[in-house]
Amino acid sequence: MPRIIPLLEHYPPYQLVHAAEMLRDTFEQFYQQRYQLTVPQWRLMMVLGPHYPISQKELVETSGMDKVRISREIRRLVAKGILFTENDEQDKRISLVSLTHQGLALFVQLKEEAGSWQHTLTDYLPGAFREAIRQHLHTVSSAIEQLQSLDKEPQE
Repeated sequence: MPRIIPLLEHYPPYQLVHAAEMLRDTFEQFYQQRYQLTVPQWRLMMVLGPHYPISQKELVETSGMDKVRISREIRRLVAKGILFTENDEQDKRISLVSLTHQGLALFVQLKEEAGSWQHTLTDYLPGAFREAIRQHLHTVSSAIEQLQSLDKEPQE
């Protein structure tokens, strides 16, 4: 578990990153022990579940992960028998990714488990704080999107 750096403990961007790292570590430990999945593999499963077959390009766009990581994780999940790939019939250059029967069964479990994992986490939060944190995280995400759009504006 990452430890707090005292100099930064009251700096909001650091606090968010630290909380996210702790959450990710806990999340990954849970899914690694239970399903032998990493966080990126879990994320791919959650994108693929309701939308397969899907191209690797669409996976990059939807998951927010880079194409090298997606390609690597697809190979690993294919080796586990969870995914399979095939060429698109209309455009042979496009590789489509789908869940196997085993992968679909796993997706159903992961989807159900995600809700219970979230409830387990929020059980440790005071009741009034649960909705407030959702709203605050949404507000922070919106502010970050605005900052990112400013960075993309052409410089004069």
